[in-house]
Amino acid sequence: MKAKYPIEAFALAMVVFSQNMRNALVTGILILLIATLGLVLDHIFGDMIPRWSRVSCSIILMTAVTYSLFQVVLLAVLGFEIQQSDAIFHIFLGILIAKHIIDMDGERDYNRLLLEGAGAYAVLLVISIIREFMAGGAVFGYKIAEFSLRSGSFSNVIMGFILAGIGLAVLNGIFRSGTNTGAVDGFLVVFPVVLEIQPFIIDSIGEAASVAITAAIALVLFYSVKRYLIFSKLGKGIKNLPVDLVSMGFIYMILSMF
Repeated sequence: MKAKYPIEAFALAMVVFSQNMRNALVTGILILLIATLGLVLDHIFGDMIPRWSRVSCSIILMTAVTYSLFQVVLLAVLGFEIQQSDAIFHIFLGILIAKHIIDMDGERDYNRLLLEGAGAYAVLLVISIIREFMAGGAVFGYKIAEFSLRSGSFSNVIMGFILAGIGLAVLNGIFRSGTNTGAVDGFLVVFPVVLEIQPFIIDSIGEAASVAITAAIALVLFYSVKRYLIFSKLGKGIKNLPVDLVSMGFIYMILSMF
């Protein structure tokens, strides 16, 4: 049984768009809307075109729709400020939603999509509340409390990876009943994050070279951990946990010391 909700898209949102509840609220709604729209369009037109064309059309269409819809909703409707990195992440969200539609390959279950999607949306909101409250004592931009345990590190991508892994483990435990069929492709989530948010910067060389070297180091370490985990016998208690995402959080934590 495949996950009926766009698991990689929600995983990316949990990492980079859960810093505050405002962004998480809008992002989750748009992911579900675009995924549902994409499945409906694929159902109507998918059988009319060859498979190779269906794949390319799905990627182009979902990327364009996702980027455009986020721009319209965030900028024109809500008046949010969008950073260049956010716009790039929106493009990757579209690609991940297209991957989900292609992987479904005709297996459409809108009831299950909305059920699992609602669960993923709820987890995204919970993560955003935890991160925003622990970083600044606020929820949805409203100051709630002042306490000494606050830490700006909760807004860091490190906590994004760790909390996303825990959140997906909860979802897998609920919907997959202990199987690994809800596994997330960690590389597809990690790759855009590494390109846009580097764990450290090399000041002595050019910016492009620094990004290339830093990204390469992070991806090599991620690949090494992932290959090691493939041949490791994981305990029953953590089989639902996306260990590679959690591991990437610790990789970022270590590399950020340099």
